[in-house]
Amino acid sequence: MNQQVFQDAMNAVSARRVRAKAENERRYQEINDKIPALAEVNYQLAQTAARILAGEDIETVKRQNLQAQRYAAQLLENHGYPADYLDMHYTCEKCQDTGFFEGRYCSCLEKLISAFSIEHINQTTKLQLKSFEQFSLEYYKGIIKQNDKKQNVNCYEKMAENLNFCRQYASNFSTHSPSLLFYGRAGVGKTHLSLSIVTEVLSQGYQVIYDSVCDLFSRIEQEHFQHDKSADTLENVLNAELLVLDDLGTEFQTTFTDSVVYNIINTRINRNLPTIITANMSSDAMAEMYSPRIVSRLFAVYRPMQFIGEDIRMMKKKQNAGSQYL
Repeated sequence: MNQQVFQDAMNAVSARRVRAKAENERRYQEINDKIPALAEVNYQLAQTAARILAGEDIETVKRQNLQAQRYAAQLLENHGYPADYLDMHYTCEKCQDTGFFEGRYCSCLEKLISAFSIEHINQTTKLQLKSFEQFSLEYYKGIIKQNDKKQNVNCYEKMAENLNFCRQYASNFSTHSPSLLFYGRAGVGKTHLSLSIVTEVLSQGYQVIYDSVCDLFSRIEQEHFQHDKSADTLENVLNAELLVLDDLGTEFQTTFTDSVVYNIINTRINRNLPTIITANMSSDAMAEMYSPRIVSRLFAVYRPMQFIGEDIRMMKKKQNAGSQYL
């Protein structure tokens, strides 16, 4: 495990505990000011340890404390407060914001470690988020292309359908959402729509890893062959609530990278975790590049979505070049 990631997670847990203690002290001060009778009860309860050390009968102290606690709860309710208003309220009641439960990492700490690990990965990708509002269908008007079934398709209608689906997918996202395969020639909007989904899903609080296949696989390969036990990129990739792999097929293909592709696709299917993969190639090209066990999963388990049209980047370049002479 990356030690900086672990320290960041522990610092976050510690900050939660400090906030809980500060909030509890604020509530006590509020109640002491507003309900003087309850302030006296709280003072008596705070003397429990001193009374026992002074030799008072433990059972008597316990009985009196229970009576005082019931009276305190009644006073709170009579003044419009919940009975547990003065209890310590932790973010994680299981470990009481310590990060450990029954001698092991608490699930809350594990979630924080995963979140900070994913944040670390995304920082290295220089993630440039997009929005659905920035996606323009104007670039697809009047263009007819053949789909992978060699049928002529109106690009505007097809891409409007893709855009609407992606909007619905993002707004209704859950960790049980289907996996998606965006494929087609370069420059027709695959990356933009995948990043738009990422933007929306991140805003909902989900953990998302987004990276290009080349960069991600290079990092995984380096960690694997250097036996780097402090890094666990692959494990984070396998467990992210949403994984987005951009530009499948651009990686330098080796036995190792093929095994990583299969491992990621298959493991996340088995764990029922959604993945979005973009590929600048046709279905036929993918069938030639990858083994049948990979291709069958991409087209049978994932929802394949073909993107068609002209290269928008080239269209924008021509527009900008032409505007210089206006």
